[in-house]
Amino acid sequence: MKELYSFTVDRIVEKEVPHTKKTKEGPVETTKKVKKTIKNKIVFRKPSVAQREDADFFYGQKFNEFINAGFLTKAMLAKKMGDMGGITSDSTRDSMSQIILDNIEASRTVEFFKGAKSLDEDQKKELNTAEKKYAETRKLIYEFEMSMRDQFGQTADAKAEQKLIEWLVLNFSYYEEEVEGEGLSKELFPIFVGDDYDAKRTLLLVLQEDEEDPSEANKLGLDHVNFSKCKNLYEKSFETLIRVASVWYNQLGSDQKSIDKSLKELFDDDLESNEEK
Repeated sequence: MKELYSFTVDRIVEKEVPHTKKTKEGPVETTKKVKKTIKNKIVFRKPSVAQREDADFFYGQKFNEFINAGFLTKAMLAKKMGDMGGITSDSTRDSMSQIILDNIEASRTVEFFKGAKSLDEDQKKELNTAEKKYAETRKLIYEFEMSMRDQFGQTADAKAEQKLIEWLVLNFSYYEEEVEGEGLSKELFPIFVGDDYDAKRTLLLVLQEDEEDPSEANKLGLDHVNFSKCKNLYEKSFETLIRVASVWYNQLGSDQKSIDKSLKELFDDDLESNEEK
């Protein structure tokens, strides 16, 4: 499998190191625990054609399960909401189309005047008006998209996609680590250990608990897992991995550069708000 996207996380590890302890009887050789920050490269590997077929089959299974459980499809919900004059009605669609056109026009005006070396007073006013229009329409588009996401988030399609994104993360997420041999070399290891999806998801559910509890992992037959390391890697990388898998699945990026671009466009606001907090 090829590497699709990678990023680096900082992880704090506790290690025992040799230590000389001073006593009345003289120095005593012992060990002490020290904390050290290490960097781990996290890799999301690219599914093969056969694995994509497995992903499509998994999506179909989950979609049917949600349909059988009574969830509406997006098409069914859209028709129902359109008939009731909701956000998928003809009038709303026409209104949003105009807002999108206004946003595009304002964006072009801003881009045109921003590249000019000098502007007269009329041009400055036009630029100022375009900037305000762009900000206003962008906010309206964002709010509409959020409303659509909220409305359709409980459909069979959306639920099945959420499960598929999780499936992708569980099966294609790796971390790089040095291994000893005839000299140091780096190898990739799966973040979520397990023979199949169910085993990997069992580990994920344990890792998602608020408190660390290695004994709980042992009860579930995960005693072979380095729980502390898995918990650390999970907390540092899971959110980004979910976003990467979603971008790739929705064909918004197919390599490191294009996925990076989409992540910045889609989630920059989230990053800024987290920094402000």
